Amino acid sequence: MALKIMSKFEIRRIAKATGAALLVRYDAPTPEEMGRCDEVSVEEISSQKVTIFRNDRRECRVATLIVRGSTNTFMDDIERAISDCVNTIKCILRDPRFLPGAGAIDIHLATEIQNYAKTISGLDQYAIEKFGQALEVIPRIIAENTGHKPEKVIANLYAECSKSKTVGIDPENGTVHEVKVYDSCEVKSWAIKLAVDVAVTILRIDQLIMSKPSGGPKPRAPGPNDAADAAF
Repeated sequence: MALKIMSKFEIRRIAKATGAALLVRYDAPTPEEMGRCDEVSVEEISSQKVTIFRNDRRECRVATLIVRGSTNTFMDDIERAISDCVNTIKCILRDPRFLPGAGAIDIHLATEIQNYAKTISGLDQYAIEKFGQALEVIPRIIAENTGHKPEKVIANLYAECSKSKTVGIDPENGTVHEVKVYDSCEVKSWAIKLAVDVAVTILRIDQLIMSKPSGGPKPRAPGPNDAADAAF
């Protein structure tokens, strides 16, 4: 059986699924370089013939999910949901720590940073305080998306944050209490790091490159006969 595959990505997936090694020579492969597969078959799925490599071994690290739906938009939503679930599991395996969600950790960090700003003198105090206020954007977006007043919700969060560090926004009624919503520590840390890097990069820009019209012949100056031609 021979298959012709033009995509390098697909070839690597098949090699990873079967445990085979990718070869760049024309010699016969050695037993160590050859892979193993329990079953290879050609089936028709949604009027399209596909080649299925079925491997029931536990050490197989590749799997394929088939998504079916009535519309392309519906299938895109399912694919996005599956991708989010897989990425969440990957983040948990790298860093199993979780933080209180629903705006709880953001308001707590904003409170701590603004309290620290009060101990600093000079212009640095203003910058640190604004940095803390910038962390209010996540609770504000949560309140706006759920149809509640952001100012009222954020004020309630600040009031309850002094009592408990795990209070968050309830999207149903806009109240503030302990909710069972958690954020990945790795995702939250990288979001803050990347946001800070973007802000610092923008602040470091000291010169603007503006586009100008391309070169060419200058327009002719109006002559004495132009006025008479226009009147005619």
